[in-house]
Amino acid sequence: MLPPGERTWERMRDRALALERAEWGRRAFSEREMRRQFSAPASLVSGLWEGDRLVGFAVAGPSEWHSGASLFNVLIDPAFRGRGLVWRLLRPLERVLRLARARALVIDARIDNGFADAVERHYGPRARVVWPDHDSPYGPQRTIEVSLVPARHHARPIIAS
Repeated sequence: MLPPGERTWERMRDRALALERAEWGRRAFSEREMRRQFSAPASLVSGLWEGDRLVGFAVAGPSEWHSGASLFNVLIDPAFRGRGLVWRLLRPLERVLRLARARALVIDARIDNGFADAVERHYGPRARVVWPDHDSPYGPQRTIEVSLVPARHHARPIIAS
């Protein structure tokens, strides 16, 4: 985890923008939007490096969803994909959100690269589709709410007769 703010943005800017532009081309977030995500005081920023090279990042923060939190962006360098690194980026975000008493993390997950299916598989019963497959400016996506409430709260109450 990294503190949100200008120092973190400056540290990650060039590589984060390069990853974003390589992934999305003309649909990439603008530098202004990425800076806002990384610098907002309530943002949560997670990064992975190999040596001094940023190979992945995730940014989450408050949202209008009743859950209180959304994943704004997550990217892994294509050369490092398929190693489960996205979960290493998300785990610390989830931990901080739980401490802040967020109930869930909402993820707009791409369908065409398999991320939506991977999110559902990884989180199992903690994942709930809140907006089935739909078109977006970023291609087909599925919106999934991942519960941050401990598993014991998911169990159905036992009703004694």
